[in-house]
Amino acid sequence: MRKPLIPEIETARLRLSAFTLNDLMTFRVMQSDPDVMKYIGDGKPRDEEQVIAWVERNTLRWKQHGLGLWAVTLAGPGTLLGWCGLAMLDGTAEVEVGYGFDKPYWNMGYASEAARASLRFGFGKLNLERIVAVAIPDNIASRCVMEKLGMKYVRQAFHYGADVAYYAVTRNEFHVNDNDSPHALREGR
Repeated sequence: MRKPLIPEIETARLRLSAFTLNDLMTFRVMQSDPDVMKYIGDGKPRDEEQVIAWVERNTLRWKQHGLGLWAVTLAGPGTLLGWCGLAMLDGTAEVEVGYGFDKPYWNMGYASEAARASLRFGFGKLNLERIVAVAIPDNIASRCVMEKLGMKYVRQAFHYGADVAYYAVTRNEFHVNDNDSPHALREGR
């Protein structure tokens, strides 16, 4: 049996999986929300054409690099909450963890849970030594997620056309801090 192009991961509350046609309408609405997109990319909402191009680029990432972003859904009902995963950091050979969630799902721990699962995948399955993350300096919520994951602030940098706070965590640092995580990781189908 062939391995799927995009692996599925389950945590205690979430499923990280490939985007489906059913997800696309919700995802498009999510990415057209100025509040959701404020700190992502150029900070502007995306139209339908841009969302389709994003999904196509993401599928190509999985094919070329064996990593990319997952649709994040509730494990039971399958409600799309947002996206999370690993990608190549803009203009570098480094791997970054990235995430975005729809407003109703902010401040519920979903970003931390999904990002932790992404780091486990990167360190455990991809055998990465280091994973980075960047955030617009004013994006306090995202920076808090990075710190909850054990990532350390390294420096100010310039990526995606903006000044960003640059964080990093090594495999050893992550595993030391991950031992008591309440959210189990189960690799799915």
